[in-house]
Amino acid sequence: MPIMNFTVEEINVISIYKADTLAATLARIAEALPFIYDEDILTIAESVLRKLAVLTEPDFAALSFAPADEGDEI
Repeated sequence: MPIMNFTVEEINVISIYKADTLAATLARIAEALPFIYDEDILTIAESVLRKLAVLTEPDFAALSFAPADEGDEI
C-alpha cells in the first residue's frame, strides 16, 4: 500500500464524502468541486482526489477516515 499522509483537513473532507468504495468516494468529491467556493477548501479537496487516486480499493478499505482532531495525521 502506498504510504499516504493525510492532513486533518483532508481527513475531514474524506469523512464528509466517504462512500463504501474508493470509486464512489472519488466520484462524490469530484461532483462537489463545482460547488466549493472557498479557495482553501477547494485546494484541499483537489489534494484529496490526487492522494486517493493512487490507492487501490483494498488499500482504501484498510484505512480509517474518522473525522480528525487538530494535530492528528495519518
